[in-house]
Amino acid sequence: MRKVFIVIERRADYSRYKPILQKLKQDPFFEIYLVVTGICLLETHGKDVNYIKQDGFKIDAEIPMFDANGEDTGAEMVRSMSRVMTGLVNELEKAKPDIVLSGFDIGGNFAVTVAAAHMNIPIAHIQGGEVTGSIDESIRHAMSKFAHIHFPATELSKQRLIRMGEHPDSIYVVGCPSIDVLVNTPVLPREKVEEYLKVDLSKPTLLMIQHPVTTEWMNSFDQIKETIEAIKESKVQCIVLLPNNDAGYSKIIEFIKSNDVKWFPSLPTDIFINLYRNVSALIGNSSSGIHETPTLKIPTINIGTRQQGRERAGNVIDVPNNKTKIVEAIKKAVFDEDFRKYVRSLENPYGNGTSAEQIVKILKTVPLDGIVQKIFHD
Repeated sequence: MRKVFIVIERRADYSRYKPILQKLKQDPFFEIYLVVTGICLLETHGKDVNYIKQDGFKIDAEIPMFDANGEDTGAEMVRSMSRVMTGLVNELEKAKPDIVLSGFDIGGNFAVTVAAAHMNIPIAHIQGGEVTGSIDESIRHAMSKFAHIHFPATELSKQRLIRMGEHPDSIYVVGCPSIDVLVNTPVLPREKVEEYLKVDLSKPTLLMIQHPVTTEWMNSFDQIKETIEAIKESKVQCIVLLPNNDAGYSKIIEFIKSNDVKWFPSLPTDIFINLYRNVSALIGNSSSGIHETPTLKIPTINIGTRQQGRERAGNVIDVPNNKTKIVEAIKKAVFDEDFRKYVRSLENPYGNGTSAEQIVKILKTVPLDGIVQKIFHD
């Protein structure tokens, strides 16, 4: 038996961990030690811990990470990581896992990666090697250097990890596990989704997910203003999911709530995926627009620099934080039938929905003895 330690901080990492957790849970070879922290514990962000419980996963610990009265700054992000790292060290000592499965570029996962490396616990890292700029890229690459096993989504990411000095034998290209959720979530009747959301999805509809950019957090208000005003000018129906709580988030949330748009702090997985299946396009700067929309065969309007440099399919329309450019992109994404036909022909470079199966198979068979002493590949 292998005990696998996993930390979930926000809906973005839960959407990737969920199919892996399901397969780990089904296999008696594995024991899961699951810790929930971050905005998953906050009412203001939808308290996704409730969805995790509803999905049938046992939670071994909940660690408060964010101070409800904390400032909306980069400094507070660091304090939060410090706070959760202390709690995670205690849980690692208690759990004594065989391996930590960490992922992506999220503060709670960064904290457990650093802690586990110092405690000589093997670490497998999901989706390293991707480029985006901002603090997210720095966190992601740092996690790769602490990790011992790598699960990048694409061959390009694998080659980047090798150039960073990671040994090729430790790298397994598996795709993006959030695509597994898209492929395997049961289809709900559109009427059921409409009833839940109180919207008419027969109309052209945008799904908006726009997060703060930590390196540009002082401009968050101006950036969200351009997006919302462009959506209003386009007169296309829009459903907004509130952003994560990286530095700059409060101004984004305030502006969304002060405007006549339908918004939700979060959504259950089945509703979210089936909403996704019924919208015309995604708009904002979420990695979901890069990783997942090619599978759904819908366009993405990617705004600003948050996904800068990330490998992408041809369905992505990149625009600056400029109302006029965003309006033009909305017209192309929603109403240009030639472009929409082209999007329907594309393959997703991030995989086909078998990532969780591959990851669990490797976790079951990969040797763990002696891997904490890393070998630099030149």
